[in-house]
Amino acid sequence: MVLFHVLGPLEVHCATGTRSIGAGKRAALLAILLTKPNVWLTTDELIATIWPEQAVPTSAEANLKTYVWTLRRGLPDHNGGPRIESRPGGYRIRIGRGELDVDRVGELAEQARLASAGGDPGTAAARLEQALRMWRGRPFAELDGAAATEVLTNLDDLRLGLAERLAEAQLAAGHGQDALITLRAITVDAPLREAAWAQLIRVLHVTGRRAEALAAYRQAREFLSAELGVEPGTALTEAHRLALGDSHRTALGGTPVGSVRRELPRDVPLAGRRAELAAVRRAAHDAVPVVLVEGMAGVGKTALVVHAAHQLAADHPDGQFFVRLGDAGHPGTSGAAAALDRLLRGVGVPDSEIPRDLDERSALWRSELARRRVLLVLDDVPDPDALAPLLPAAPGCLALVTTRNRGWHPGGATRIRLAPLGAEDSAALFRSALGGRGADADQRTLLAVGQRCGGLPAALRDAAARLQCRPHWTPRRLVEELDDDPCRVLSDAVRRSMVDSGRRLAGRELAAWYALGDLPGEFGPPAAARALGVTVGAARLALETLVDQGLLDVASADRYRSHVLVRHLARCTAPAGRPLREHHRDRRVA
Repeated sequence: MVLFHVLGPLEVHCATGTRSIGAGKRAALLAILLTKPNVWLTTDELIATIWPEQAVPTSAEANLKTYVWTLRRGLPDHNGGPRIESRPGGYRIRIGRGELDVDRVGELAEQARLASAGGDPGTAAARLEQALRMWRGRPFAELDGAAATEVLTNLDDLRLGLAERLAEAQLAAGHGQDALITLRAITVDAPLREAAWAQLIRVLHVTGRRAEALAAYRQAREFLSAELGVEPGTALTEAHRLALGDSHRTALGGTPVGSVRRELPRDVPLAGRRAELAAVRRAAHDAVPVVLVEGMAGVGKTALVVHAAHQLAADHPDGQFFVRLGDAGHPGTSGAAAALDRLLRGVGVPDSEIPRDLDERSALWRSELARRRVLLVLDDVPDPDALAPLLPAAPGCLALVTTRNRGWHPGGATRIRLAPLGAEDSAALFRSALGGRGADADQRTLLAVGQRCGGLPAALRDAAARLQCRPHWTPRRLVEELDDDPCRVLSDAVRRSMVDSGRRLAGRELAAWYALGDLPGEFGPPAAARALGVTVGAARLALETLVDQGLLDVASADRYRSHVLVRHLARCTAPAGRPLREHHRDRRVA
């Protein structure tokens, strides 16, 4: 329980109600003790603070003892002893954890920091708002003089810093208008605070209000010049440069004003994934960050990075690009060349200036990014040859990459493996996707659907869509349909995405993919060897290829685990009437 409130007129809250200490020397004594809780203060320090800039009476020390005596009578005890302790030449006030509102502010600020690090900006904003509501007026209103100036400066910096963090959390949570209101209030309250002006200009710029961003910079510069006689510092100058970026590019023959690309697809709600989102946000602060998210088809890689990209977009005001390399039609360098052509045109490079050579095209792309803060989402990247030419080399840019291929890793990247959702998160996602119909489904049925879909978000959304389109079906009927034949529930797009990796296989690896349909959900290399008619060593090599392609998981040192829908699609895909061992010849899926 907060006992002492100093962020405004001094109050003591106890079991019998709120006590106002009032004004005068006694209140000033309690206030100065509370500026340094649990710390011994000398009699001389206390007297100098209580009687600032005036003649100290000869009775000051005796008066001080009287004030201490009256305060002790009115304050609740601390652990059975007096709240204010004394020793020769000094006094201190004992404060327990959570008894001082300033300490409570610190606890809320730490909770907000942890929530932000965990990818939960909504909770972070709520905690920061709660902390800021602790201010009820001028802190330590009973103090005057140098002591008051020092403590007020520190608390004012704390309050303004919390407000700036609140604006960041509001923007990350998608509440841009709230962030603008918060930042405008800071700049009115503290017009010489450059960090707040810079943040305001960035938010105005990223939300498309360029004219207001430039006007805010002019206003900030006028304040600094008139009050301090200085020019804007680095942070404010950089924010101004970003706001001017569009017109600068026009002057150089680049992107016209207002045409900064914002290509991110629509954000969708996620179930779970808090740890993975937190990992993305942490990696985004590396020097030249690259985040590689890998996992099987349908597991939600694209949804995760798009969601993270929306949260991080404000930090990359010079553009957010989305490139799906899996649709390029050409693997490796051919796909990279086509992607670079589109990206260079996206930042305003005329067609006539885009080189034909891949290396030169990549070098030009890195040069263009050297003066920009750009966010790249590179989706469904097949291999390192397709990725390397697209990666930025400049600080301030961020590349979020998805792949279903586990057999490669770009140097210096943060790798995040995305697994299927657990039972509770699967049920939550399915209920959310059902909308109003989700209220009628019992938890056992929701869990059953999640289990039949193997925790794959794409499959769960397909199942919800199928139920929505069939009003006469119940959730239990949907479970029965999934038990009978999941292909009747899954969309063509989901089925194609899940067998696409199998289409690239040949020979023994193709046969191993077909074999998954007849092998148990968890098995060892000997079982696969028997199904394929090969040695255990050869079977293990084929199975490791399936792991790299996202078609199989490693359960332990010598065991493999397949996904329920992968097993079903392997059975559906395998040609009928032919022994599996015949398929390890070079034959591709039709």
